Amino acid sequence: MDAPSHMVGKKAIVRFLAEDFPRLFVRDVAVTFHAFHANGERVVVEETMTATLAHGNHYANDYCFVFELRDELVHRVREYMDTARGHRMIFGEALQ
Repeated sequence: MDAPSHMVGKKAIVRFLAEDFPRLFVRDVAVTFHAFHANGERVVVEETMTATLAHGNHYANDYCFVFELRDELVHRVREYMDTARGHRMIFGEALQ
């Protein structure tokens, strides 16, 4: 995937969702929501995503998204996940 450790801007995020995501997570994509927490203009979402990867292995990882709102629109999103676990499932080795 042609992306840095973070994506900035609508164009980069749309490209990831439209092009890279379906090449990586090829079928059985499911999201299970565990909790939603809201305080003012901040919303936190806890979830687990599962899918079948392009190489046939199963993917399962927990995520936490923090949405910052401004004028009732999403201004910024921060995503937290176990990157070492994701890397092992996708590439078969731990991050150094």
